Amino acid sequence: MSHASEARFPRSWRQKLFLIPLARLLQLWFRPRVHGLEQVPADSPVLYVAKHPRTFLYFETMLLGLLTFWDSGRPPFRPMEQRGTTLHRFPLIGWIRRHVGTIEATEEEALRAAAGGESLLLYPGGPRELYGAPDRLDWGGRRGFARLAARAGFPVVPVAIVGADQQHPWRLSIGRRRSVWLPPFPLPVRLDFWFGAPMPPPPHGDAAALAAFGDRVAAETQALLDRGLAARRQPGSPA
Repeated sequence: MSHASEARFPRSWRQKLFLIPLARLLQLWFRPRVHGLEQVPADSPVLYVAKHPRTFLYFETMLLGLLTFWDSGRPPFRPMEQRGTTLHRFPLIGWIRRHVGTIEATEEEALRAAAGGESLLLYPGGPRELYGAPDRLDWGGRRGFARLAARAGFPVVPVAIVGADQQHPWRLSIGRRRSVWLPPFPLPVRLDFWFGAPMPPPPHGDAAALAAFGDRVAAETQALLDRGLAARRQPGSPA
């Protein structure tokens, strides 16, 4: 990890003493495999987009950060999130979400991070995918990431986290958009992190180009997820 990256991304005592050791324990639990990371630029920031897992989410995000920049020297990424959700009030998950370097999901905050040379991470499907069908994208025509990529000049890297939707097989609904995932701690399902080829950003200000680009990224992300699922079903492939 370069000194410039360390200066940009906050490495607090909470991360060094708790979150990174926890992420390394999660490596033992989830036994992650990485596919295609060599395609991701090692010396310039990108915008990662992925399907929102049907889970508490931040265990996968911590592993993603460990694999893509903490241990590899790539530019660190800032996860973009909606603030003030129910999960922020959970004792452990809420604490983790507050200290993994997230930024509020606004274009202003994203561009500020981008200007500092940091990558960005978005889950465009949000709650629709959290409560939706496993392993199926549902971005609902959201293309804010395309506009953000155009303004920042960042290539977009599709990411598929294969296995994430199988960690909590059961969901107990306790009200509108409130759930308890069961079992309460994720099953030790092996996670496969698949990275697609970087996609050059569309021209800024061209609405038609932005829409078409957003649709292409969504299609590529779903295709990447489908390829990862198919690879796990191949004879002899360890689950």
